[in-house]
Amino acid sequence: MIVLFFVRGNADSDALVKVCYEHYRQLVGGDLPPEANVLRKPNKKPQLDVEGVHFNLSHSHGVCAVAMSDRPVGIDIEKRRKIDPSKFRFLNATDEETFFKQWTAKESYLKFTGEGLSGISGEIPPTVHTEHYEIFDGYTVCVCSDEEQSVVAYELDPASIN
Repeated sequence: MIVLFFVRGNADSDALVKVCYEHYRQLVGGDLPPEANVLRKPNKKPQLDVEGVHFNLSHSHGVCAVAMSDRPVGIDIEKRRKIDPSKFRFLNATDEETFFKQWTAKESYLKFTGEGLSGISGEIPPTVHTEHYEIFDGYTVCVCSDEEQSVVAYELDPASIN
C-alpha cells in the first residue's frame, strides 16, 4: 500500500516527513518504531532510519506531497501553468495537460530510482508502474513504484507540522 500525504502551504521537509511517518505507522500497524529520522547522504535520495519504510517528497507552488510505502516509491507534484511544450521536445507533448502528465511521470520515476533529473530525457521502463492523480484543482500528481499497489491519500493540517 502507498500512502500519500498532502499539505497546503510551506512546511519544513523533515518535520513533514516525520509527521507523515507517525500517520503511516498508525495506518499500517506492525512493529514499526515510534519515531523516525530522515537520513541524507550526498548524491543519494533521502531515506528514513527505519528498515522497510520508503518515502519520497515533492513540492510545487505551495503544496507539499509525501508518498510512503514498504517498497521504493517516487512522487512528483506540479502546479499546471502556462508552458510551451515545444521547448521540451523529448516529451513529445503537444499541449500543457499532456506535458504535465509526462513530466510528472518522468520525474516520479527518476525520484523512485534516485537517479535525479539528469535522466529526464530517458524512457520510463514498462516494468514500473506510474499512476496520476488530480488532488487539488490545478495540480498534477504522479506516483511511481515497482508494481501496482493500493493507494490512500490524506490532507494534513499545516498547523500539525512543527
